Amino acid sequence: MRLTKKAIERAKRPEAGRKERFIRDDVVRGLGVRITASGAKSFIFEARIKGRPRRLTLGCWPDLTVVLARKKATEKRAAMARGEDPAAEAEAARKEATFADLTKVYMDRHARPNKRSAWQDENTLRRYIPVGWNSRRLSDITRADVARLHAKIGEDHGHYAANRTLALLRTMFNLARVWELFKGENPARGIKQFREEKRERYLSPDELAAVNRALLEEPDWRWRAYFPLALMLGTRKSELLAMRWADIDMERRRWRIPLTKAGNSHLLPLPGPVAAILSGLPSHSKSDWVFPGDGAAGHIVEPAKAWQRVRARAKVADVRIHDLRHTLASWLVAQGFNLPLIGRALNHTQTATTARYAHLALDPVRAALEQTAALMTAGSVEGS
Repeated sequence: MRLTKKAIERAKRPEAGRKERFIRDDVVRGLGVRITASGAKSFIFEARIKGRPRRLTLGCWPDLTVVLARKKATEKRAAMARGEDPAAEAEAARKEATFADLTKVYMDRHARPNKRSAWQDENTLRRYIPVGWNSRRLSDITRADVARLHAKIGEDHGHYAANRTLALLRTMFNLARVWELFKGENPARGIKQFREEKRERYLSPDELAAVNRALLEEPDWRWRAYFPLALMLGTRKSELLAMRWADIDMERRRWRIPLTKAGNSHLLPLPGPVAAILSGLPSHSKSDWVFPGDGAAGHIVEPAKAWQRVRARAKVADVRIHDLRHTLASWLVAQGFNLPLIGRALNHTQTATTARYAHLALDPVRAALEQTAALMTAGSVEGS
């Protein structure tokens, strides 16, 4: 029949025992309407593609009108004439991975097996990625979507958090292409990161004394030990959080960090005060982790709230956790230790990273300049 609004309205449901019924258009070959047992009606297009019968759903009636359905059916027939397979494309779109699929594959296949900081990626995804992204197909996430998200995180949570999220998304979409989860362009590429100011904040002797006093009031023994160790060892946050007893040699007083940010292991001597703190911890001989936790990671994972309590009591509100690492470096420089040794202690792979602390070692430079200036002006002073 010629499909019209009235004809579709009057079309009856399938007979008892049948799941669906079809009525077909005599204007555009292949166009029809499918009617289910519940009475739902939708436009379909039927044709043979490379000898195989195919049926595509064009849209639901009455959301899709007869005029638009004929136009869609004509477009599908034209695509077939060009050698395309609309049915295969539709099937591929249905099977395309969602962002939730990518998140699971990324964590299982890449982050957890290869990164000690996998929990940080998990926290970033949970905290900053909109819930609505999980059900979206990867090809539906555009560069504009990522740019808007980057800007919003920067406004609400700061430039550092926004840039780290952008970098994580870029890595995830790159891997999605490698794993053939989708074939589109990486939507996180080409977005300019926020400028991050390099901070050189570190605790002065008075501030350090205030932090030590504040730590005495910390109720959780894990954080009461964690922050002094962070100060005395200068390790990165994730390395110390995931500290295992199996990696500590108390007899020789050394700690082997199995995997660092640099991608290598790092053997670190343990000073006497550090060994004393470790030997007195309740987890000693009772847990795999030095700082056990209740979550999936098995160890404590986020020191931010605890540090807020400590720094509030110590009145050092602008000091970040990473500044404890800067503090150790600055104190080592002040004692006259050379930069290569400091770089070794902090596990810097680039000398330029350690060189940022060079300006703190002013006393030896001042002494050398004073001595040289005295020699250079000795003659003029005698003749004056």
